[in-house]
Amino acid sequence: MKAIGLVVSAREHGNCYDFAQFVLDDYKKQGLETELINFYDYQITPCQHCEYECLQRLDPTKGVDAECPIKDDVRMIWEKTWQAEILLLFVPNYGGMLPALWEAFSQRYQAFFREAPLEKLKHCVVSAVLIVSPHQSSGAAWALSCMADEVKGMDRKVAGFEVVNPPQFQAEYTFSPLIQNDEIQRRLQFLAEQTLKKAKALNEA
Repeated sequence: MKAIGLVVSAREHGNCYDFAQFVLDDYKKQGLETELINFYDYQITPCQHCEYECLQRLDPTKGVDAECPIKDDVRMIWEKTWQAEILLLFVPNYGGMLPALWEAFSQRYQAFFREAPLEKLKHCVVSAVLIVSPHQSSGAAWALSCMADEVKGMDRKVAGFEVVNPPQFQAEYTFSPLIQNDEIQRRLQFLAEQTLKKAKALNEA
């Protein structure tokens, strides 16, 4: 069984990276194959400079989709996620909104989502950890709702959704690692256990 963690952060080694490493290290100790994909290390480009190549099947003068003209790492990352029984998302927010990296990554999926192995994904799970402060960011409620919808639309069984409100755990959290907090570790451990339990149940069904 394989678990992939997507770190959807503009920072190289921020809280999302620490959270992902914590969960994947636990899975590795249990014998799972793991991979951490840090968006910081990849080229993720939003939809731009195109002619709707991915929707040309709807054009009566063309009728067939063309290849997306953007050459970056988005497709490769999505294809990797298809190979994992467990997909974990670690998502911060900026100004109460989801990261632009996530929006670009998600929107570009329209170019090749029809190629996803849907039968396989029915036996796979997804869990998400969202770092957001509802009482500090005016868009936080929108971020929560949007990310919840994104997770539900990933053609996998949703195993868990954890929200971490940083000020509850540390006065200074932007540059101080939240992973040092025992309660956060407990929450991540619980999420990891429930996600793995759900994944095993689907694979045994």
